Amino acid sequence: MPKKRIAIAMKISRMALWKIEKSYKKWGDNALKDHQPGRLLEPLNSKFYNLVIDEWKKNKCGARKLYVILKKKGFSVSRRKISQVLVKEGFQKPNLKKQKPRKYKRYEWPIPNLMWHTDWHTIKAEKLRGQEFISYLDDCSRTIMGYGVFGAATTRNSLMVLHHTTGKHQLTPYMLNSDRGVQFIAVKYDKHGKANHEFQEALDELGILFIPSKRRHPQTNGKLEKFHHILDTEFDDRFETIDDFIGWYNNERLSEAVDYMTPNEAYKKRL
Repeated sequence: MPKKRIAIAMKISRMALWKIEKSYKKWGDNALKDHQPGRLLEPLNSKFYNLVIDEWKKNKCGARKLYVILKKKGFSVSRRKISQVLVKEGFQKPNLKKQKPRKYKRYEWPIPNLMWHTDWHTIKAEKLRGQEFISYLDDCSRTIMGYGVFGAATTRNSLMVLHHTTGKHQLTPYMLNSDRGVQFIAVKYDKHGKANHEFQEALDELGILFIPSKRRHPQTNGKLEKFHHILDTEFDDRFETIDDFIGWYNNERLSEAVDYMTPNEAYKKRL
């Protein structure tokens, strides 16, 4: 029977009939069943399936970052298919209430070494659990400029790492941000309302402008808080030491915050 007569009998256009025929040839009876809005999931190639699993085990990240990693290696794949593999393997939960992404607002200094962030953190990862960790992170590139692991969070240890970091890179940042911990800010003031602190005095000698975060406002130091989360969740059996982890973070781990570059790549490109 001519397609024109079939379309008239079904009260649809010939274009709609052609689309139904095309879907049936591709999907079979499944194309004629009711399903949720959106494209049907295509069958996955076994080589592609294993490739995604291998890359996830190396990087343990989401579909967006895996998409960039595979693209850099020359594979042309969609994030949708990568997400399909991750959900099927249980590496990612299905997003049943997916919404349009909100407009991303980025707060960062335009070039490296204008501002560094520092803070102490008690490591929660299995390795070095309970040890005190301090780092100095560049605001623009997210590069860890210097770090140290100690048994106690003290002003002396903070300054030791700071002097080692500035000496290693032969530079100092214009500004330094930290929280209001006792390692950085004096708790008691004299009768004139002044308080001298060893850490702040050292910054004055180095010519670094000290900008502490507001009270109860950790978002000011959010970039470093994010790194602490990465440290606690991704410092695993892939790394023998904290040095291995920091080297991987600075030189291999792609960061969405710096346009899917590694922190060191962003540092050199934006310098």
